[in-house]
Amino acid sequence: MREEVIDFFLKILVKTSQSSGDKKTVYPLLQDNLDRLDLFSIFYYQQRQEGKNRPEALQQAQIQLREFTKVDLKKIFHEVEAREKELIRNINKYLSDSIEYEQWKREYNIYAKLNKRIIEIENSTQQFPFSDPRYWAAFICHGLR
Repeated sequence: MREEVIDFFLKILVKTSQSSGDKKTVYPLLQDNLDRLDLFSIFYYQQRQEGKNRPEALQQAQIQLREFTKVDLKKIFHEVEAREKELIRNINKYLSDSIEYEQWKREYNIYAKLNKRIIEIENSTQQFPFSDPRYWAAFICHGLR
């Protein structure tokens, strides 16, 4: 599992560096791997890719997460919602006792949970949904730079 996560983040770093800022290059990779994603991790590894040392990358990732807005979240919501609908179509192609059904259903459950959480955040009154320290303050940098 650890190797899968490392490989995934390496792919993100490579795609990010090759994208020249084009979101269409990176978003498909992210969209296909939402179950592995964490906004803080993405922000952190983007900073590391840009050459920042660990404490600097950590600090910048915390700032990015605190300043992440509902508008930013809306962009993600549309992609998640589209994927959720696509998964429903795929689920309906198979019998409920088939392996394929179970695979599509598992992925659908991930997206449905994520979609529900995004809607909860969108319905909140906070413009900056991750500004609360519980989302970013627990991350520390200890040891090597």
